[in-house]
Amino acid sequence: MKSKKRPRYWLDNLENREKELASISSFYKEQLEILEKRNLENYKQTAEQYNQAATEAEAHIRPRQTASLCTELQAKVLQCYRENPQQTLHCSSLAKQYMACVQQAKSSLTNHG
Repeated sequence: MKSKKRPRYWLDNLENREKELASISSFYKEQLEILEKRNLENYKQTAEQYNQAATEAEAHIRPRQTASLCTELQAKVLQCYRENPQQTLHCSSLAKQYMACVQQAKSSLTNHG
């Protein structure tokens, strides 16, 4: 039996195809690197713009002054609940006083704010 040899043109064609594929692969790798570089530049620019806008916004926003309201009553209510975990109704009058204090503070803030 004779061994079958492939024709020379077939091998040449295969080699040309491999070179072409290597060239295409190289081209796309290069394009990918360019896109990645652009993406990184866009990301840096966007992050910089975001940080600048955030800094400007923070400069325009006044911080709110917060004050604790009714803290003494709040402490009494919490202490009552701790001392009476099974009988929380014992704390209802303190809780009502606390709620009234909070409501009064809220209405004074809305009338003056």
